Amino acid sequence: MKVKAWKGGGYGIRVGKPNAVKSFPKRWNRIFVTMDGQTYSFKLTSPFWTTCPEFRGKAVERWLRRRNATSWAYGKPPAFTLTKMRGRRFRLH
Repeated sequence: MKVKAWKGGGYGIRVGKPNAVKSFPKRWNRIFVTMDGQTYSFKLTSPFWTTCPEFRGKAVERWLRRRNATSWAYGKPPAFTLTKMRGRRFRLH
């Protein structure tokens, strides 16, 4: 799925509401994302499926910094791909 960088009091990956509803069951309170061969755990809060469809954390910020992707023109965040592996496991590239 196509995802975008997000910032607002930290950095994250915005999956968007349609992807959140389609690919992330509401019973999940946590997902596991592999970035550059390392797997990280991210908490999903209840607004994830409605108003805040992003996961965030220091690991995402470091990943974005390694790609020089922490600043962008207004309304034009960098896009990436989040691939579902199995269960609650994904790969960000």
